[in-house]
Amino acid sequence: MEKPINATMHGVIDYAFAGIQLLGPTLLNLNPEFRKTYTILGTGFTAVNASTDTEVGFTKKLSMKTHQKADAAFLATLSALTVSGIVNKEKKARAFHLGFLGLALLNYLLTDYDSTKLPSS
Repeated sequence: MEKPINATMHGVIDYAFAGIQLLGPTLLNLNPEFRKTYTILGTGFTAVNASTDTEVGFTKKLSMKTHQKADAAFLATLSALTVSGIVNKEKKARAFHLGFLGLALLNYLLTDYDSTKLPSS
């Protein structure tokens, strides 16, 4: 199956996801521990995206394959958080988290991580 999301589109989506992680919990007035956790996740997510060799990356130090590994680790972290008290403390936090995890997983599964390569040195 051909995957519809190329590296550039993935980068744009990742910036949108970072905004959701950084702003969403505060705008929804979720518990402080949840907000802090998502701020850390969103900051790391932004750093990886900005460092990836795509049209929207800034430093272009990471290949898309390395970005893919970071995305897999991020998804594992989000999945592990699903059973934590931070997420399950309130219904709104759980709904936000599960919705975001679902969107992040969909983005991962639909991305063609081979659509760009780090230029030769």
